[in-house]
Amino acid sequence: MVDFEAIWRDFPQTLAEFEEIFPDEAACRSFLIKLRWGDAPMCLRCDSQSFWELSNGRFECSSCGRQTSVTAGTPLHGTRKPLKMWFRAIWEMTTHKGGISAKDLQRIMGFGSYKTAWSWLHKLRRCAFDSSREPLDGPAQVDDGYIGGRSRQPGRPKDTKALVFVAAEVNGRVRIEHAPSLEIKSVKAFVDRNLKASSEITTDGWVSFSSKSLGERPHCQHFQEKKRHFDVDPIQSAHFALSLFKRCWIGTYHGAISWKHLQLYLDEFEFRFNRRKTKGVGRIAARLFQSLVQNPPITYASIVASSRPCLRFENP
Repeated sequence: MVDFEAIWRDFPQTLAEFEEIFPDEAACRSFLIKLRWGDAPMCLRCDSQSFWELSNGRFECSSCGRQTSVTAGTPLHGTRKPLKMWFRAIWEMTTHKGGISAKDLQRIMGFGSYKTAWSWLHKLRRCAFDSSREPLDGPAQVDDGYIGGRSRQPGRPKDTKALVFVAAEVNGRVRIEHAPSLEIKSVKAFVDRNLKASSEITTDGWVSFSSKSLGERPHCQHFQEKKRHFDVDPIQSAHFALSLFKRCWIGTYHGAISWKHLQLYLDEFEFRFNRRKTKGVGRIAARLFQSLVQNPPITYASIVASSRPCLRFENP
């Protein structure tokens, strides 16, 4: 049994500690073994923990003869790069508030191709999303927003920008999803997926934020008139989270995010934002390592094939 909380508490909090604890390939390999199996490796076929360690670094099950490695069956499956490089890439992605672009990762790591850096980051973004996470609870704010360039169209642009829904606990966690439309069915799908039935919701006056989409959840709706301005923004937490993502979109990625892959970037932002109060930035990386050993193999082809706009919505 792996004690993830103990590993999280003992994980290095600073870059100096990180480099001291993981100075070479052997240290990285030992950490992944401990993170994945705990005391001893486990056979993927028969669940036996009786192994021989081979000279090539693999483990051979003494019960069924199957060979496995510390990266087999994970997103690192088949990698030819040293584990130390993967560890540094995870550190760079999780500890920078605005993330890191594939071009910058390529330059820092010395990759020969942009494709390698891009696929590494997208594998890690897939691991940043946890489908079993708890929905938002307590007082929450829900809003819609748009990501993209400037538009001369007044009001809500329809085609030139990407529509996103934002749900935010007050000074807490957030959920952001690329949405297909502002229709009631889209709002309902987003709310039901991300907020508990007992959540108290605050929204603006848009017509789709109603009992048809929010269900029986307590709802406080604020209408903004042209000549009236609120002294305090009633949905400030939602606005704050979306504005921070827009800064990443412009500052880190220079606006070059395809709508096909937008949800993966939103997932990465959520992962860091929801852990912003963690003491020691390194511990944010520890959570991604935990997710890394719990996910199946991810290939470049599967990333390209499975990505699409409005990924969380069916038939957008």
